Amino acid sequence: MRMIVGGVLIYAGFLKAAGPSAEFAAAIAAYKILPSALVIPLSIALPYIEMWVGLFVFSGFYTRYAAITAAVMFAVFLIVLGSAQIRGIDLASCGCFGADALSPHRTFAMDTVLLALSLLTYRFNKFPQPYSLDQTLL
Repeated sequence: MRMIVGGVLIYAGFLKAAGPSAEFAAAIAAYKILPSALVIPLSIALPYIEMWVGLFVFSGFYTRYAAITAAVMFAVFLIVLGSAQIRGIDLASCGCFGADALSPHRTFAMDTVLLALSLLTYRFNKFPQPYSLDQTLL
């Protein structure tokens, strides 16, 4: 579970960070939730936040904190996506994987599964797990 959640966050963050930030900014602006002054800073910061959280979850470093942070991120993504769907905003791409386009329905299902996996990772990592940095370093 930990490696799936972490791997997806690392992959998604990397694709957005490697691509043009204007493209991701346009995807964020399409949701029509944030003021335009916050779109550019979020489009620059969010990919790196995703990669850091993903790296912590994947490697098992401060696993519980990273897993609950990932769960909050997926919950926010679900709320934003659901809000856009309820308001009838036609999204060409969710913006989740940079230029790779996923339909909003697939994204909603994927984020729901990832939210559940993040919560399970949080729940079942009360003690350091094998093959984690928590076990090695903490």
